[in-house]
Amino acid sequence: MAGEIIKKRYYILTPLSFLLGALVLISTLLLAITSYLRSIDKTVAGYEQILTSIDATLIQEMVLDNQRQLAVLEASLDRQAIARGESAVNPIWAIAHQFKHDAHFLYFYNARFDEISSYPARALSMDYVPQQRPWYQAMNSDSDELIWFGPYQDFNSDKQSLTLIKRVEGDGKLLGLLMVDLSFDSVQEALSRAMGNDQAAIYLTVRKSGQIIVGHNLGLIPKVQDEDAEPGTLGLNVIRHGRHLKLELADVGWDLNIYLPPAQFHDSLQETLLMVVLPLLALLAFWLCSLLFLVRIFRQEQALVQGSLVGIMQHREEAPSRPRTWFVRGSLGEIDQVRTSVRQGQNALLHDPLTGIMNRRAFDQHRCALEQAQTPYWLVLIDLDRFKRINDNWGHGVGDAVLYRVATILARTLGEGWVYRIGGDEFAAILPWSQSEVEQRLIYLLARVRGLKWREFKESITLSAGGAHYPDAGESLFERADECLYQSKHQGRDCWHLLPVQKSPSEGEVVTVSV
Repeated sequence: MAGEIIKKRYYILTPLSFLLGALVLISTLLLAITSYLRSIDKTVAGYEQILTSIDATLIQEMVLDNQRQLAVLEASLDRQAIARGESAVNPIWAIAHQFKHDAHFLYFYNARFDEISSYPARALSMDYVPQQRPWYQAMNSDSDELIWFGPYQDFNSDKQSLTLIKRVEGDGKLLGLLMVDLSFDSVQEALSRAMGNDQAAIYLTVRKSGQIIVGHNLGLIPKVQDEDAEPGTLGLNVIRHGRHLKLELADVGWDLNIYLPPAQFHDSLQETLLMVVLPLLALLAFWLCSLLFLVRIFRQEQALVQGSLVGIMQHREEAPSRPRTWFVRGSLGEIDQVRTSVRQGQNALLHDPLTGIMNRRAFDQHRCALEQAQTPYWLVLIDLDRFKRINDNWGHGVGDAVLYRVATILARTLGEGWVYRIGGDEFAAILPWSQSEVEQRLIYLLARVRGLKWREFKESITLSAGGAHYPDAGESLFERADECLYQSKHQGRDCWHLLPVQKSPSEGEVVTVSV
């Protein structure tokens, strides 16, 4: 009787075990599908963040730069002179051209005389007819708003152009069109940098027509879009059709698009399948080891989170590559955001808001770091000559412009990482170079500043400088450099003095150069 009960029990337990196994398999598959869908969501969310980031940094900055540039150009126009047929180009155009560092042109089309003025000057052939150019359509517009026109093919070139246009009126009548070109090469490079090595396409399209303006990895986009691959649907169909993301850009009639090909999701699918099959095959043999490993991984990632938080408090730089994590990926992402915010705040504290170069706080920190490491360097103090007279005669706005431009020359000549604004018109440089190199740079710097041309006044701006060497000057390094600066002031300004590294032929001799 007992044997019969045992046999019946086996008959019951065997199908029951198969049923439980099938339930475990189905549950695992459902969990795998759910996990894969979440992986798809995270992938899509990551690329949506890329779209938002590009819109906030590249596109908006590009739009604002062009709008500011056009506003400066419009304010500089002499409408009466243009009405007489004179060129619209004036000295302000050269300054406005520097708003963007890429190669581009500024144009004014005089509708009354059918003439085009450009900066930089561009020679147009006799067969150039303004009425036949695509941008001429803006003449028929009644809007006073800025017009983004393009893309269209440049004259006698295979390059594509995009133009920001402003209708200019005088005495209630249309004088012509003020136009600023946008370089597609710079947009192309920026999109390529944003996407990096990712196998995905990123591109700009015209919202109304869907025409592609410029993009990166355009070969990944399928020639025929399947109806099943609509942007609004998201699920396992991405394995077959990929995923298309679109962001409408403000202020311009464009859309920023990212196309993720099916291959973008295949690797995640393979990983998900492996995570299903292997655990099922080794479930009974390795469940205890897996549990122990999971505990260790959790503790390790917990230590990783703790180390990241300590790194923020101690201002340590994060390693460029981070190990893959299971439990704390979201936490580490939030920590990275906090680290970025802290770094941005620290960067703002170390830079002068007017000139953009580093400030007195950064100067003190870098000096302290070099002296703790016993690294020799030259401390050079630089002062604008008679700067108070500029503020008194032409106002603080002109004075600020002078400071900004001089600071830019300092950064380009001596290096952005070595120059600081430590006072109103006082600058400093920490230069870990030889004395001969410092002397050559100072000669070039003073000559370059002296040669600057100013729209507000005709006088030249000059600098006085003085420097001393560490560790030769010891603890009185700043005072010795300041003494050399005042020697330059007393000897007529527009010159520099250096306290030499080796005091010869007599004690305290100073190298002097005046130009």
